[in-house]
Amino acid sequence: MSSRRKHSKVLQLPPEIVEAVNKKLTTGATYREIADWINQMADKTGVEVSHMAVQRYGKDFLSRLEKLRIAREQAKAIIEDSKDRPATEMTEAASNLAVQLIQETLMAAQDEGGVIDKGLIETMKALAQLERSSVQREKLKLEFRQKAEKAVKAIEETGRQKGLDAETLAYIKEQVYGIL
Repeated sequence: MSSRRKHSKVLQLPPEIVEAVNKKLTTGATYREIADWINQMADKTGVEVSHMAVQRYGKDFLSRLEKLRIAREQAKAIIEDSKDRPATEMTEAASNLAVQLIQETLMAAQDEGGVIDKGLIETMKALAQLERSSVQREKLKLEFRQKAEKAVKAIEETGRQKGLDAETLAYIKEQVYGIL
């Protein structure tokens, strides 16, 4: 691991040019074409880049873009898969996805020399908050399960006293446990 932090020459360009570089990267322009285009504006921007500098920046940018695409697909799959499930399951799946993304961010920061900046501190705070919400969600699920079990026992007892047959009681129990 390098102890140096990455500083891309491309990021020294004005934001609108960086945005145009990003667009060119996503539309398939070659690194050399992008470098030549940037260098045509060097007298205005004061920045000249090699095609290798664009390649390094492009590799990082496209990698992050791909991770975002994957995260978006995972979130979409979670939502589609959770349509008929309790909201707690969807929240749990979304939290797990967020934790994964935060951990990747922290690992990337470590790979870049472990420099802790304001964004990284906010990321760590978000991770802690997600963990707290996860604990609260588990407590809620446990409490719900305990109340449902208590309700099932009360229904069984009342059902026996009222003369309900075992098959009907089993059906009611299945229905209650089906929502857990």
